[in-house]
Parts: sequence; structure tokens; C-alpha cells
Amino acid sequence: MLNRERILAAAARIYASSGFRGATTRRIAEEAGVNEVTLFRLFGSKAALLSEAMRNREFIDPHFGPPDESLTPLAQLTKSITLVTANLNKHRDLIRQGMAELLEHPELSTELCSEKRTAFARFVDYARDLVKREGNDPNVDVRTAASMLFSAVFQDVMSREMSPETFPPVNQAAVRYAKVFLRSIGVASDGRRATPRRRRRRTALTAT
Repeated sequence: MLNRERILAAAARIYASSGFRGATTRRIAEEAGVNEVTLFRLFGSKAALLSEAMRNREFIDPHFGPPDESLTPLAQLTKSITLVTANLNKHRDLIRQGMAELLEHPELSTELCSEKRTAFARFVDYARDLVKREGNDPNVDVRTAASMLFSAVFQDVMSREMSPETFPPVNQAAVRYAKVFLRSIGVASDGRRATPRRRRRRTALTAT
């Protein structure tokens, strides 16, 4: 591993456990196995180093969103949510530290969310394409539905241990979130065009 990568990884670990004040350049340098001179030569300052360390973390799976024709919408979303959940859990302490220091160091929290914003925009595009192809209402509020999904997954990771009864069972959470999201945008789980409830009822009445 290159010096730069070692320093970034060390900075992220120390910040996650000790916050901005505790993440001294000396501690980071010792953890990374370099001297402080190298640290300042590469990054210039502790603030710049920590900002890049936040930006360098991959919290959202890069495949969250883009269509995969070989999978049903439910299978793809369940897989993506499972990967995202695992990634968020891996970096949970770091994210919590950034949230705790939001007012004092807002620039670090901004970096923490940079990848999330990109992933969210990509996911909204994917969901809109999915609605055009498989949905029953072209005017559905895709952006709000996507926001609710992202918020639910994030809150699950950050708060489950404090209030487990408010979330689906761990082994069912991903598929349940995926199903609710697909229903909210009018797309059937198996990828077939969802039939509006009113139309189904009318068809049933006609048949009788």
C-alpha cells in the first residue's frame, strides 16, 4: 500500500474513534508508519488530510442503481440494498463521528456525503427509467420515493441497535425495503407492468 493510501486509511480510523481533536497528525503518522513531514508534504494540513480521508471512503456501493437486465427489479434492489447496508455498517463509527461534529466541522460532513449525493442522483435516474419501462403511473414522485428508501436504509444502520423493534428483521430488511419502494413507484417486483388496483377490481367485477 502506498504512503498516501496508508495515511488516508489511518486518518479515517483515528478520526472514527477519537474525532477531529483526537486525530492528531502525530497519531496519524505513527499509525500509518510514516513521519509527520511526509504527512504535511502530501496533504498540507490536518484539515485537508481529514477532508480527503472522508471523501475517500466508499459508503455507497458503486452498483447501486444502474439497470441489470438479467435481474428482476426486486432481485437487483435487494442485492444493492444488502451491499449498501454492509458498506455503511463497515464505516458506521466514522459516519457517526462526522454527524456528531457537523456543527464544528461541517466541511468533513460535506465530504462524507459527497458519494451519497452522486449515488442518489444515479439511483433516481435508474428508478425513473424503471417507471417508464415497467410502471403504471408516469407521474409518480420517484425522487421522494428514492429519498425515503435511502433514509430508511441509513437510519436502519445508524439506529437499529438503539431501537431494533422499529425495523424489519435483519435477514428480511433488504427485500422488504425493496418491495415497499417498488410498490411506491408502481412497479411489480418481478418486473412485469403493475396493474392499478382500481383496474384489477373492475376486471374482477366484470368477470363475475
